Amino acid sequence: MYAVRIHEPGDPSVLKYEEIASPEPGPGEVRVRLRAAGVNHRDIWVREGAFGAFPEPVVPGSDGAGEIDALGPGARDYPVGQKVVVNPGLSCGRCIYCLSGQQNSCPHYRIFDGTYAEQVVLPLVNVVPMPSGLTFLEAASIGIPFITAEDFLTRAQAAAGQTIVVWGANGGLGLAAVQLAHMRAMRVIAIVRQAGYADRLKQYGATDVVVWDGSTALSPDILTMTNSRGADIVVDSLGQATFVQSVEMLRRGGTVVTVGGTTGGKVTLELGQIFRRRLSVLGAYMGSSSVLPRILPLFARGVLIPIIDRTFLLERADDAHRRMEEHGLFGNIVLDI
Repeated sequence: MYAVRIHEPGDPSVLKYEEIASPEPGPGEVRVRLRAAGVNHRDIWVREGAFGAFPEPVVPGSDGAGEIDALGPGARDYPVGQKVVVNPGLSCGRCIYCLSGQQNSCPHYRIFDGTYAEQVVLPLVNVVPMPSGLTFLEAASIGIPFITAEDFLTRAQAAAGQTIVVWGANGGLGLAAVQLAHMRAMRVIAIVRQAGYADRLKQYGATDVVVWDGSTALSPDILTMTNSRGADIVVDSLGQATFVQSVEMLRRGGTVVTVGGTTGGKVTLELGQIFRRRLSVLGAYMGSSSVLPRILPLFARGVLIPIIDRTFLLERADDAHRRMEEHGLFGNIVLDI
């Protein structure tokens, strides 16, 4: 089979399209012939070596969709040929967190890597039947963005009538948060860098769109838009460049969700901002294994919409990463396998 592998960290040129041996499923595992793989910002961090050294070549990619083409011993729930979507959170399945449905709190929890390939082996519990009405490309774009957004909105107790601010609302995670918040009947204030996104964002559920030039403070604008009250929830995936502003945008008792640090992870903050105003800081990292099977039917019914910015062939994964790093995308990038 062919796969994209990383032998050493670096820029997109380190993504090598290579022929390697097909994997064989072990007990309780299935092999999936992938037809599409989602590209997430996490893949860039993997490529850059943010998660550690490379003792052996790494196949990046966490999201994917395809058909089961081989069953390991004991894996009988689905037949060969079943169309499935990868559920990318791996956990032990035995600890108190896993048994209570909080797999992403498991001490052994990790996000799967390996979908930039024609075939991949996964535990049976990490595949979900693909609903009819979705293409492989669409199904592969859903995983990490929507699982993560659904998890943090649930934990933040997002509710109808509340105001939520979403930084970087044009990206895969941002658009997932916009749609899921709109589904909850929230007021959604979307922050983007390009004014041209406004109409499309409103089509997918944004109530208001604010254009940020990357330097000015937006917190006064958000306070004005909320009659000086502030937002109930602010979703911050940018980190260093925006986190202090995110805190300033909140109402008393509000919640800031930190879900990434694409501009850097070090923030200087006066702690009184947090405790005097009774704010909550919620760290988001994927979600439980029950989220994907719960939300996939919403895509089949058209309640949620997979939004694809561009599609690249697997062998052009390097170009897909370059597109991701341009920061001008609208939706998700997907590899066609």
